[in-house]
Amino acid sequence: MKNMSLPAITWILCLFLLASMSAFADPCLVVYPDTPCVYHYDPAEYYTVGPGDPLYDPAYDRGGVVLLTTGMNDIDLSVYQAPQLMGFVADADDQGFYFEGDAFNLVIDGFANAPTTYANVLVVFDDPLPAGCAPLVTVGGSPVMGGIWPAGDLVVQTATGEGNNYSDVITLQVAWSGCFGVHVWAFSDPDHDGSRTGGECFTAFSHDSAVPVESATWGLIKALYR
Repeated sequence: MKNMSLPAITWILCLFLLASMSAFADPCLVVYPDTPCVYHYDPAEYYTVGPGDPLYDPAYDRGGVVLLTTGMNDIDLSVYQAPQLMGFVADADDQGFYFEGDAFNLVIDGFANAPTTYANVLVVFDDPLPAGCAPLVTVGGSPVMGGIWPAGDLVVQTATGEGNNYSDVITLQVAWSGCFGVHVWAFSDPDHDGSRTGGECFTAFSHDSAVPVESATWGLIKALYR
């Protein structure tokens, strides 16, 4: 993402696209904040167009451009589920929703093309920066143990008004402190074994600039905001 400030606490959460609908897969879910955010996209999977392009649709303009899928040239409605999506930035290294704040509502979205139930949704906080750091993460004021929060089942049955698409959500009050950064993602674990067998999850990072880090790491993170 470009043109974003780096405040004392900056969260970066990722979008988790539903990569597989196989009965044997544990699919990733779309995760975003209910605050203003910018989506980092993989330029191999998406591209943007602006006014004057024949594929431009002002209804999906965010920050002056519309995000389209490479090859299909259509709009990925799951990306647009974030209610305060402000724009898009190409980022080949890290994809997801970038936003600010250390205490906020995290939305786990079951966006799907058919009514379904995502059983045993697990929200994962992992890969802290620097390596070995142990962040204090709470959900609704309760500590997250082992980096995983069991969010229960998510029944998706509400039509979105955008064709054959449905969306229902789980909303969690999240806060964290103590590290420079942490991954956040979510998936359905219907067999209750704690592992994911589905398709690719796109992760990003949350960052706390108040925590000292090595200069090389700090420079790398700042580069993400240019």
